[in-house]
Amino acid sequence: MTYKGIVKKEKIEVIIRTGSEKIMGTIFKLPQNRLLDMLNQDSGTFLPVTLAKVFHIVTGRLMYEAEFLAINKNSVVIIADKVREVGE
Repeated sequence: MTYKGIVKKEKIEVIIRTGSEKIMGTIFKLPQNRLLDMLNQDSGTFLPVTLAKVFHIVTGRLMYEAEFLAINKNSVVIIADKVREVGE
């Protein structure tokens, strides 16, 4: 059995836009990687998101919340971190 050390990751609040949803949640990335690197890695098809809130893109209605959500990377249209809401 091989011992693997603890891998420290950065916690990032993100907004992810797919074809029909806006997802707000938390992802974890390696400190040396950019957010874009997570999408371009061949290591997996899905992007893990925790504490996810999923909104309908047209109505803005909260459809559901999940402690864990796996998003297919091919479905991501836009992903942004360090986002602040802007009033109208």
